[in-house]
Amino acid sequence: MSTKRTDIATILGKGLVGAIPFVGPLAAEIVGAIIPNQRIDRLESLLQLLESKISEEDQEKVKERITSQESVDLMEDGFIQASRALSEERKDYIASLLKNSLTSDELEHIEHKRLLTILGEMNDLEVLILKSHAIYRGMEEHNEFWEKHEDALTAPIAHLGSAQEEIDRHTLFQTHRIHLANIGLLRQKFKKPKRGESPEFDEKTGMIKAQGYEITPLGRLLLRSIDQGREL
Repeated sequence: MSTKRTDIATILGKGLVGAIPFVGPLAAEIVGAIIPNQRIDRLESLLQLLESKISEEDQEKVKERITSQESVDLMEDGFIQASRALSEERKDYIASLLKNSLTSDELEHIEHKRLLTILGEMNDLEVLILKSHAIYRGMEEHNEFWEKHEDALTAPIAHLGSAQEEIDRHTLFQTHRIHLANIGLLRQKFKKPKRGESPEFDEKTGMIKAQGYEITPLGRLLLRSIDQGREL
């Protein structure tokens, strides 16, 4: 695709002004050709989602903020991520974060930018895994969430004698939680030993044996920023 910057701006301007009445014209002013060879349909889909998330009462606030240097910077990053998004869920996460950056008074631009960067480092399965650590039994959405995503969230089983393919799938699945821990969204849980007892050590690593993972405050903040856990 060899579309020039001005051509992309024109395409977006013509398409968005009519189809997305509020966000469209504002976005068309700042898009230009931020993303070389981007998928216009994905970008338009993102802006449609963003439009749907902005309430009428927030429109004046968005109109004041969206062309600011900070918002343009964040929108550019959002456009780049959206151009690579392969799922509607991913575009929805990005649109939610952009909407919250334009309407929230709680976080600064640099904080929203950091959250968008973290989101860009995650795949869709890792978003689900993170949310699974934030939803507890007894919460209203627990059963519905697990019924919908149980297959994706169930770790492949591997044991002594398993086929290499099963071992590989199990190994790769474990890397998702490790990655979430490495970027600060999950942390390992350790069982507190009883008085007079030594902690249990993992024979493979020589480290204190972990009892699983739990979500961190940053993990909860990330979920709230993409509207996947307002009460978490």
